[in-house]
Amino acid sequence: MLVMPRFVDKVGEWYQFPLGIPYVSSCMKAAGLRVYTLNMNHEEGSVADTVQAYIKKYDIGMLLTGGLSFQYNAIKEILQAAKEYDPNIVTVAGGGIITSAPEAGMEVLAFADYGIIGEGEETTPELCKVVAKGGDPLSVNGLIIAPRVLGEELRETPNPYKRGYRRTLPRKEVRDLDSIPFPDYDGFDFGRIAGNMANLLGINEDHAITMTSSRSCPFQCTFCFHTSGSHYRKRSLDNFFGELDILVEKYGIKYIFVSDELFAYNFKRVLEFCARIKPYNIRWWAQFRVSDVTEEMLRALKDANCVTMGFGLESADDRILESMNKKIKFEQTERALKLTYDYGITIQGGFIFGDVEETLETATKTLNWWKDHPEYGITLNFITAYPGTPLYKQALQRGLIKDEVQFIRDGCPVVNLSKMSKSEMDWVAEQIMTLPQRAFLVPDRIREVTLDYEEKRIGFTGDCTSCGIENTWKNVRFFTRNVLTCKDCGKKHKLPILHEVTDCISHSVAHLLTEKGRVAFWGINDYFANMLPDLPAVQNEHAYLIDNSRIKQGGIVEGKVIHAPAILNELGIDTVVIPVVSYVTTIEKQIRAEYPHVKEVINILDLIQPIEEGEALVC
Repeated sequence: MLVMPRFVDKVGEWYQFPLGIPYVSSCMKAAGLRVYTLNMNHEEGSVADTVQAYIKKYDIGMLLTGGLSFQYNAIKEILQAAKEYDPNIVTVAGGGIITSAPEAGMEVLAFADYGIIGEGEETTPELCKVVAKGGDPLSVNGLIIAPRVLGEELRETPNPYKRGYRRTLPRKEVRDLDSIPFPDYDGFDFGRIAGNMANLLGINEDHAITMTSSRSCPFQCTFCFHTSGSHYRKRSLDNFFGELDILVEKYGIKYIFVSDELFAYNFKRVLEFCARIKPYNIRWWAQFRVSDVTEEMLRALKDANCVTMGFGLESADDRILESMNKKIKFEQTERALKLTYDYGITIQGGFIFGDVEETLETATKTLNWWKDHPEYGITLNFITAYPGTPLYKQALQRGLIKDEVQFIRDGCPVVNLSKMSKSEMDWVAEQIMTLPQRAFLVPDRIREVTLDYEEKRIGFTGDCTSCGIENTWKNVRFFTRNVLTCKDCGKKHKLPILHEVTDCISHSVAHLLTEKGRVAFWGINDYFANMLPDLPAVQNEHAYLIDNSRIKQGGIVEGKVIHAPAILNELGIDTVVIPVVSYVTTIEKQIRAEYPHVKEVINILDLIQPIEEGEALVC
């Protein structure tokens, strides 16, 4: 049985459908294995109860799941449920959490017998057949194996590399991507969310899907880890469009997020792709390098309904770009952004601060350039040393990450790799948390507003602040950093902060404070920081801000200090509200695992309840 972890907070919500497990499922079925599939995003009830019920119903002997490092709690919960139901069930984990740091990944997941290192399409079916026949798993390339499988004991040492896990020989990457069956969309019930509004990174469309036309990337930026291998490979366009034909017929696809790490490596291929996708009249998004952008390319992309171009921008200082091994110059960035903006294609890109060569001078240079160019809507974030990246290895060598396993448990928090002092980093953190919302304007002449308190969504009509065209945005989720793009010119706008919504939240917080005494808010991003002035109840001295990021800890937002999660224990706070709605499930699982005294974890969306007529707002 293949299990897709739960990403949503509420069954029925849209989520970005991952392709890794569906690809593996198709390959297992093509290999003649009897495969059952379970998508936890479509199942009500507890993960443990659901997984165990499926195991019992189908007499499952082997369970497989996986995902990325920050999803470890969701993955571990599935594996643990299987082992608690039947200690003899064979458990397998894959994805970035294993590939990027195999020993640490196995240690943090604890209940996995096998880990798949790298692509799983060939390794997984081979492992299943070997296990079914009682063969030697050491003969299967691309694995990491728990000692217990081989009749050995875990060694008593805090170093995961010395705990006794065994790696087999590396598996060669899949060279012919056309040989891989299309993802198992049906097996994981993609149709149940196909018609939902995506509300992700400016997509603002229903019937949106993720597809890939290539794997890996030929460049080696210091903050990147290529989970799909180190060699760039591409599908034939015949293969890609054969899959698209099926998706259009079956699901009525209207928008494609092409998730390639690098889409435009070959200009001739880009032109052919544009010519072939244009007749579908489908809107789409892909990732590009600023050094590849030309007017000829932009004309072709615009004509072919490419509505968003993603760029890895990283910094406005060439010294930092060189340190990151970006192999671009910032003058290329400036030219690409201006051309793309002039062609009316939405830009999606971000600056990331905290490279090993970052100083207050270089960070300020990037921030000042950002302030001078709000029209591009560039995001601001800190760089993260994700497992497997060159930055991660540096952080280990410098002792900034002392415990690899705990680092994953903590959600891979930002560490200060830069040349900036703590006070300088605090200043940059404050800029990152307060500036981004200033890059976007609220649409003009907002009207025809509809509030859905049950589904926590808003709809309204407004005019583009750039071209003046009327736009109607429907079913936009409350409390999201998502941007609203103009259907005509691609201009980005931000969601309006409606007093009807902030009054509801502040009212609910006031009641919580009266009932609980103290309340913590875990997860402080720019959207929530921008909303704080409109939440008077959160200004209460017994309302505490918390973030896992060590960089944000100690910073001040709207006069309130951001604390480390340890304050939950120190003050005995048993009620936590999560404002970052995209990570509610992830954060809640961490709270449940590490702060068991916390009685109530609340999605901030659940605080948006209509105020009864005549009921006073107590702050």
